[in-house]
Amino acid sequence: MDLTVLVENMAVSGDLLGEYGFSLHLTDERNEILMDTGQGKSLVYNAGILGLDLGKVDTLLLSHGHFDHTGGLGEMLLQNSQLEVWGHDRINELHMSIRNNIPLFVGCHLNREAIKLLTVEGLTRITDHLWGVEIPVETRKPEFWDRPENLVVPSGDGWQLDPFHDDLSFVVEGKHGLSVILGCAHAGVMNILDTVSGHFNTNRFYSVLGGMHTRAFNSKKLEKLTKELTARFQVSKWRPCHCSGFRAAAALAAIHKDVDWPGAGYRMEL
Repeated sequence: MDLTVLVENMAVSGDLLGEYGFSLHLTDERNEILMDTGQGKSLVYNAGILGLDLGKVDTLLLSHGHFDHTGGLGEMLLQNSQLEVWGHDRINELHMSIRNNIPLFVGCHLNREAIKLLTVEGLTRITDHLWGVEIPVETRKPEFWDRPENLVVPSGDGWQLDPFHDDLSFVVEGKHGLSVILGCAHAGVMNILDTVSGHFNTNRFYSVLGGMHTRAFNSKKLEKLTKELTARFQVSKWRPCHCSGFRAAAALAAIHKDVDWPGAGYRMEL
């Protein structure tokens, strides 16, 4: 299966656009798959530069309901209203961000009546070589679960920390073995890999690629996390990006031989 990053904070060449968001394209002999859509500012442009026809995409995966992963959803549906859309049943939760004491909506503008949303629950097979993975809140180990204080959902007359019920990751079976693709890893990258390992009875992965949500981690927390990740999982290629933060990538690169940042335009064979 071939993977191309379409939207990311940075770009690998000057003719592509970077934006704060994430989207990637997957293709094999049977399927054209898009995971997430970024904010929608660079998706169509970058796809054109990279020679990818978004009108041929037959399956759209939504990792969670934040604007930087779902902002281009409307454009995708305009290009192909028959898209098979996969996501969590709670993707429409009212995700908010408190900034200067003002709550701002940072969620997904998705009309559930306008599409047929196919939902991922537990481990769900999407294609012959692709699965969606849910990490239930009650199974997440809190020491590996980052919940920023500014990201909230309504609770009574106030707010509570967003539990990110709708956070999904995806597992691809390619010629090199299993790879794990993260959206923002709001469930915690360690919790995600633990769960995937349990489902597939392995701790060996060809690649782990995507947002690890470690940008705000301090040096001590990053050191502990990266040491545990590399000790517990045998990953050939670490590809942190988007919300991972440069320091997390650097911490991984200090102890692992194959770490790279997959900006927009990055390609790899899984």
